[in-house]
Amino acid sequence: MSDAVIPLVSIIIPTYNHARYLGRALQSVLDQTYINWEVIIIDNHSTDNTDEVVARFSDSRTTYLKIGNNGVIAKSRNAGIKLAKGEWIAFLDSDDWWTADKLQVLVDC
Repeated sequence: MSDAVIPLVSIIIPTYNHARYLGRALQSVLDQTYINWEVIIIDNHSTDNTDEVVARFSDSRTTYLKIGNNGVIAKSRNAGIKLAKGEWIAFLDSDDWWTADKLQVLVDC
């Protein structure tokens, strides 16, 4: 058995009124074959049902934060980086998704 430690990957998802897409993005994170991750959702005070979508994905590795970014998505990404505990950072847009092996391929490289 190897004593190698597998790195924690912090996944940062900035979002604003993308509830209709966010569920697919979050499901693609939950479906990862690589399991040592955390996901940090940074919401720019969405006015749609983003809260409800996030609540459906109850996982201890999920953090949800609302901030006002004044339309500057970099503020959301930077807020996520400040909260990140991982050795590595990965960004996932709220209207995108990953194949199930995305993080495993990343870590293997």
